[in-house]
Amino acid sequence: MLRTESLATLPRVGAGTRSVRRGASTQRPARAVRNDAVEIQEKRFGYFPQRFRWRGQAHEVQTVERCWTKTGRNPHLCFRVRSAQGVFDLTQNVKTNIWSLSVIRLEP
Repeated sequence: MLRTESLATLPRVGAGTRSVRRGASTQRPARAVRNDAVEIQEKRFGYFPQRFRWRGQAHEVQTVERCWTKTGRNPHLCFRVRSAQGVFDLTQNVKTNIWSLSVIRLEP
């Protein structure tokens, strides 16, 4: 027979295990960019972005680290690319052929 009064003294599973960093903010850093317009100037093999222009500055893609697709009403092709300036996610709306950029990490 199980006595429920003895369970009241036990801590809940997962209680008090959440880590909280001091000084952590829920806001994104000021330089975080999401879905900013970008112009693809050249593709490699007619598929992978090779060179793009963002905010008036040309970026040469050194490597394509990852590619994936998002399906649904508006399918997208997504590419994580590395250039000398940083790491970016380039996203192409397949229906409209509009490209957007999200900054993952900028190099100093």
